[in-house]
Amino acid sequence: MTVCRNCGVEIEEDLELCPLCRAPLRGGVAEQEHDTPPPRTGRPAEGMPIRLARRRLWEIVSLFAAAAAVVVLVADFANGLSVTWARYPLLSVFYLWSAGSVLIFLRRRRLFLLLAETVAAAMFLLGLDVLLPGEPWFVTLALPLTLLSGALVGGVTALSRALRRRVLAVVAAGLGTAGLFVVGLEAVLNLHFAGSLRLSWSLVVFGCIMPLVGLLFYVQYRLKVTHSDMRKIFHL
Repeated sequence: MTVCRNCGVEIEEDLELCPLCRAPLRGGVAEQEHDTPPPRTGRPAEGMPIRLARRRLWEIVSLFAAAAAVVVLVADFANGLSVTWARYPLLSVFYLWSAGSVLIFLRRRRLFLLLAETVAAAMFLLGLDVLLPGEPWFVTLALPLTLLSGALVGGVTALSRALRRRVLAVVAAGLGTAGLFVVGLEAVLNLHFAGSLRLSWSLVVFGCIMPLVGLLFYVQYRLKVTHSDMRKIFHL
């Protein structure tokens, strides 16, 4: 049996790189296994590559989603296709499957993950708008709120990386983003229901949040509070 000397995964003898940890192999052949067991690396069991593990997880998620959809379809068919509510769980299953698939394959690509999750949420809301009776609300209500949420989440993520995950600065950025979301929420609601862009309560909320945001930034950068200091303050 041949194993990789770096991660201990069993490999074929004609490979030049380990398929798991990508470590170079001497002469294209891994070192022979010794009496000591290979080190534990926290990788998927039995040397399964990350891509294969993700594919297996996606297959399991897809099987669960397909099983749930089949159950709903069978129940609807047994009632002569007259169960009108069956369309909503089917739409929900499709949305959860889409969101889960995106999370599995784009987990490390944060920008593409955020864009894909935003699109999935928008398509789910569009489907609800089509299925629900009454006046359409997707274009004037759901879509602006979805885009606003995606943009603000992306902004907080970018700020968190730019701030190097300083605790108080990240909390301040999150609070400021929440204040902006409240203002955008009232604007979208007023435009949808009243047809006017008149802000009132959201400005009060935003005005109450901003002094706290300024205080947190001041404490973080002026007093230079570090992560270890926060742990001492809260006895963590």
